Amino acid sequence: MAAKKAKKPARAKKPVKKAPPGKEFDKVWTVYNSALGDWKKALAQWQKATNDALVAYNDACQKALESDAELLKKVSSSWESTWEEIGPEYVKQQTRMIEGIFRKTNIESIKKFNEQWEKFLKTTGNDAIKAYQEAIKKFNQTWQSGPI
Repeated sequence: MAAKKAKKPARAKKPVKKAPPGKEFDKVWTVYNSALGDWKKALAQWQKATNDALVAYNDACQKALESDAELLKKVSSSWESTWEEIGPEYVKQQTRMIEGIFRKTNIESIKKFNEQWEKFLKTTGNDAIKAYQEAIKKFNQTWQSGPI
């Protein structure tokens, strides 16, 4: 008589622990808000630097007018040469950066979603539900279409 082998109990697979959707979103939300904060700070610094440069330019022009026309030419020349040096390149950099962001983030899908969301917020009842469904549908279609 052959001995029967005892079956080993099947080991239960340990479920892969995933953060609850809320926690995943909270992390992304925190990063997003931090990025917005950094953006606001950088913009504020840029605006302050621009304002400081314009105020200093104005002050220099005023002082030059009070003393010597040659100094005014010097101030104006300095201003013009600075803008010739950084102005066009700055505009090109900003344009490239914004275009890159549009391609990377597929911002068009977000714009379309926002348009549909606005319609949703302005309607009531069944129309609101339809507007919401349309917003989600447009967002998904545009997002899946790939980069702009």
